[in-house]
Amino acid sequence: MIKQMGLLLAIMLVSGMYSLGYMNSRAKCVGIITAVMTFFAGLRTWWFGDLIKYYTLFLSCTGSGWKNAVFSNRANIGLRISFRIAGWLGISYDVCIFIISAFVAVTLGLLIYRYSVSIYWSYLMYIGMGFYLFSYSGLKQSIAMGFLCLSMIALIEEKPVPFYFWTICAVIFHAPAAIFLPAYLVTKKEFDAVYIWIIVISLVSFFLFRDRIVSVLSDAYYEEEATLGSSKIVGGRALMILFIMGLGCWLRPVTAIDTVYKKLFSIMLISFMLQCFSIYGNVFTRLTDYYFQFVVLYIPFILERADHQLLMNSARKNRIRIIPKNFYMYLSFGISVFALAYYAKYCHGSLWLLKSFKFVWQINPYTLYGR
Repeated sequence: MIKQMGLLLAIMLVSGMYSLGYMNSRAKCVGIITAVMTFFAGLRTWWFGDLIKYYTLFLSCTGSGWKNAVFSNRANIGLRISFRIAGWLGISYDVCIFIISAFVAVTLGLLIYRYSVSIYWSYLMYIGMGFYLFSYSGLKQSIAMGFLCLSMIALIEEKPVPFYFWTICAVIFHAPAAIFLPAYLVTKKEFDAVYIWIIVISLVSFFLFRDRIVSVLSDAYYEEEATLGSSKIVGGRALMILFIMGLGCWLRPVTAIDTVYKKLFSIMLISFMLQCFSIYGNVFTRLTDYYFQFVVLYIPFILERADHQLLMNSARKNRIRIIPKNFYMYLSFGISVFALAYYAKYCHGSLWLLKSFKFVWQINPYTLYGR
């Protein structure tokens, strides 16, 4: 846990230096953080969580019976094909782990570099909300989320062909990523009566078919069947997302000419809808992450200073909410403290997993595995 908190504080320091003007290159700041995240996660031993199970899969995909292992099931075939290619090239499992870590960090870095208005807030949200820690063990979904970072760039730039290409790549690695396919059309839709009906119909459909949906997703995530009939109305994480959206509406009201922010608000709205179903099983929380990961862009947008908003889009000058500078300072401090506390609680809840976290020079998992 100390290692994880130390990493977060180090990244806060680097991104904070850039925000305060002590580092004048945006590319350098993102590059440094990307390298740190790549090496920290990429040099972890695979004797950790689900990585042991993935090593068994790696052996199957590189052994003599690889055809059956790779092609026995079409779902999530991307990782199995990748392992087979690694076997052909003589790449070890350790190197595969490093390459995956680099891919996750680089795709995130590219998204943040191009569209985040605050590197500090973006990385604080990514690590503080637990996405980075999840990438340690959930290889298939982490790869899929990396591809969706590329999809999000295409969505913002309104390029449908690259959007669907990268999203399908994500689906090849993790089938539940298909939940992101409607995002392009949904984010282009105006907030009118049709949009509201889409939301209502989606909620009703989820409720009516929840048994089947939970069953399918549980199989996809290799988890136990979720429990239905929960007495809860909504979970705490859903309330947190709702609060974030409410704060955003107050600090930066959604307008048609604020195009990127409007898209992000729609993404957060879908996150909230999906997270509401987490009371039926953790699979919905995992599913929500495909949308909620873009809080790394949403939070920086709602905390963007009025003068910077005016500089970036002068057409909005009469629609920018002016917030006292002191309030922004207190709010920034409060959100930073909350993110640190949330991450500390997240790590504490994962102590059973983090106690196995070791770097490659600290342990030889091959001897423990028996090969």
